[in-house]
Amino acid sequence: MHLSLDFNKPLAQSSWDASRLPRKDSLQIIYDKVRKTNVASLNWKPGERANNGYRAELCDATLPPKGQDIYYSYSLLIPEDFNIQHDGFVVITQWHTPGSGQKPPLALRLRHTGRLDVTLNHLDTGSDFSSSGSKQIMLTQIHDFEKGVWNDFEYLVRWSSDEDSALQIKINRKTIAQYSGQTNYADQTTAPYFKYGIYPPIDNNVGLNLLCGPYTMIVKPSRDFITTKGFDPDL
Repeated sequence: MHLSLDFNKPLAQSSWDASRLPRKDSLQIIYDKVRKTNVASLNWKPGERANNGYRAELCDATLPPKGQDIYYSYSLLIPEDFNIQHDGFVVITQWHTPGSGQKPPLALRLRHTGRLDVTLNHLDTGSDFSSSGSKQIMLTQIHDFEKGVWNDFEYLVRWSSDEDSALQIKINRKTIAQYSGQTNYADQTTAPYFKYGIYPPIDNNVGLNLLCGPYTMIVKPSRDFITTKGFDPDL
């Protein structure tokens, strides 16, 4: 499976799930001179809700199988004036479990201090996502995450509740996190679905906007990205 979601045609004609956008004009497709391609300009205003939460997100609703190596890539530009309320944060990327009230298995949260937190959540093998007490692991914290420029994100992951699962994350070709162990809730038959954009879990008192670059997902890549012996240093 090789899925590429770009912005070369109107959103209504694409495979993006737009149900997490509060307004039709929450997203505009623009041409970015730096990347020389169309990108999505997302904007969110205080108090705006969609899909039972404060958000303006784009979602890839594809549910790939568990237990297979998957490669993801996309780009984000967080503007310099991306102001988050004091002691608050905004989720800019997350993978979520269908029908689950639990925290996302993998999430990136940008805090008001400018720190980027990357967290993993899972439950013990044998527990389902309705159980309480999911375990959160802080994979890494980036204290100098740069705004005002494009940042390229790449992930290699095997979504599974087994201990032989693995995860590698790179930003701008630099490895920021590696992990071996459970990556998903035990009773899930699929991998979680991907979404990115603006998601302040509580209302933010200022408007926010960001740019999203094209997104790619490859299941069963042509080479073995992740093995039980370790990670591919070249991604």
